[in-house]
Amino acid sequence: MRAELPGMSPEDTDVFISDGVLTVQAERTEKDVTKTHNEIGYGAMSRSVTLPPGADEDDVTADYTDGMLTVSVGLGAEKAEAKHVEIQHGG
Repeated sequence: MRAELPGMSPEDTDVFISDGVLTVQAERTEKDVTKTHNEIGYGAMSRSVTLPPGADEDDVTADYTDGMLTVSVGLGAEKAEAKHVEIQHGG
């Protein structure tokens, strides 16, 4: 997953995984105001993606370079196919 986060710092950013969903949250709180110019550089964002089957939640890295956050999740073995359950007939 890649996300452009210009002006954000790694300290303003949180990356976490819960129930197979990867979430990136970031919040910028700085504000630069002068008598002749207002530059408001604050706001929050949150993005979530569902991880694919076989994603290894223990093999996650995040890198923030030049305003671009890149989160990589390793892929383990694919999960086995669905297991079929035999239906018992009463009677």
